[in-house]
Amino acid sequence: MAQNIPAHPQWESTDFQQNQPYPSYREPLARSGMAVAGLVLGIIALATSFLPIVNNLSFILALVGLVLAIVGTVATVRGKKRGKGMAVVSVVLNALALVIVLATQSMYGAAIDEAMVSSDEVAVEAPAASAETGSVGGASDEEKYVIEGVEMTTDEFSTTISGTLTNTTDKEVGYIQLSYTLYDANGAQVGTAFANTNNLGAGGVWKFEAIGLEENVADYKLADVTGF
Repeated sequence: MAQNIPAHPQWESTDFQQNQPYPSYREPLARSGMAVAGLVLGIIALATSFLPIVNNLSFILALVGLVLAIVGTVATVRGKKRGKGMAVVSVVLNALALVIVLATQSMYGAAIDEAMVSSDEVAVEAPAASAETGSVGGASDEEKYVIEGVEMTTDEFSTTISGTLTNTTDKEVGYIQLSYTLYDANGAQVGTAFANTNNLGAGGVWKFEAIGLEENVADYKLADVTGF
């Protein structure tokens, strides 16, 4: 005998299916493109921030990267984008690159200035001197020497006066010694530079270098020439 099984209300009506709430679907937030761009620029800027000249471009990259990183950080904090940690790292990298560029350029600039100052001290060229003449070994007025092209160079250990001395006589001079008095910037005498040579023939030219063990010499003057 067949039994009448009452139909379940859900089977008789579709209201149950129609009235059931469906879970809402929410798309995941996109990663912050600003933060990504800032991170890339920050890595490049930091890697090149130590290189002289090149780090001028590194400074610009870091500056642009920092702006992008800050914009990206704000977007992630407000919940509009994801990737907050990456955005913060981008800010740090670009800021660090800027600091390194400024520090290294300051260091390089100081080194260049120091090198230029040292160069000026090492090669101090005196004003062109006129030819100096005189007698050697008590010779008569017609028998003289001529000194020309005199200049001064200095370093941290010594001072050198260089030039040429010409024996204008018709005789060989067996020995010649010359000396220069050295002065500091205040005009005070600080030492003497000496040079000597042997057997300078008639009309011969001697390229001398008179050396004194003084530094910070500002001027010089021929003190004496002796010979026999």
